[in-house]
Amino acid sequence: MVRAIGGYFELENRFESEYYPNLIRLNTGRNCLEYILRARAYKKIYLPEYSCDAVMEPILKLGLKYEKYPINMQLEPDQLIYPEKDEAFLAINYFGLKGRYVNFLTRRLHNLIVDNSQAFFEVPVQGFDTFYSTRKFFGVSDGAYLSTDSAPYMDFKQEVSWKRSEHLLRRLENGPNDGYPAFKRNEEYLCGQEIKLMSDLTYRILSSIDYTAVKSRRNRNFQYLHLKLKGYNGLSINDADIDGPMVYPFYVEIDNLREELMLQEIYTASYWPSVIQNVESDKLEYKLAKYLIPLPVDQRYGLLDMDRICKLIIQLLKQ
Repeated sequence: MVRAIGGYFELENRFESEYYPNLIRLNTGRNCLEYILRARAYKKIYLPEYSCDAVMEPILKLGLKYEKYPINMQLEPDQLIYPEKDEAFLAINYFGLKGRYVNFLTRRLHNLIVDNSQAFFEVPVQGFDTFYSTRKFFGVSDGAYLSTDSAPYMDFKQEVSWKRSEHLLRRLENGPNDGYPAFKRNEEYLCGQEIKLMSDLTYRILSSIDYTAVKSRRNRNFQYLHLKLKGYNGLSINDADIDGPMVYPFYVEIDNLREELMLQEIYTASYWPSVIQNVESDKLEYKLAKYLIPLPVDQRYGLLDMDRICKLIIQLLKQ
């Protein structure tokens, strides 16, 4: 197509460079996983019990055998499983905190698939299939990156996201509550989608981000929360290992803390409610799904926001 010159302006952005310009751009993280499973012709996959339904989507779609393994309080496999030639082992880099452990796994396991959906800034280890989800870190409607040395096995259509970006614009002007229904519609749309290339709108947005500033802000916010809350946090966290984390995972076995934060317009996601329904209540995975609160540390916020979160949590815990 010949590029048009002149006319009205489009949405303004700085077109510079992506963070991963040499990786494969796809529409969702789950479709990156499907790409890997198809390209490698795996027959079975091992994956953690503490994981989201989206990971299961390509596994069920392809009719693969699967086995779920437990994790420990360090968010690591309770016991390593060594896959056969036609099997894969999926490791999740939880919240962007397990980069060092993932590197350890690359020296121990073959057929390792690294899920960096929660660890955008952890660069892939050469020779190991790795995928990323951009929606967990930036204001985009689709987008994922795939690192693999497996050649493309088919041609893909390109995703189109302009008509699914309403939630981004509504939140910008009217706040999160106004845009939430549109956000949910976009999430529902992405379920069950075929593998597509990343939309051009998402590509342009991702090419305009100051990634150095984003990573620095996330690290600083995380370190502030950890300084103030580590004495209350049931998770043992080494903040020296962080490099642009997704959230600050705060674990405390108190009911309704999430709801109390919401009343003060501090919104936190639930990872992952289906786990509560699928595992026994005495298992660690059940407790993590119920009690772990992912506190926001992203680039939209500064230390005053982090201080507000800390003061409110400490106040609630002391009641």
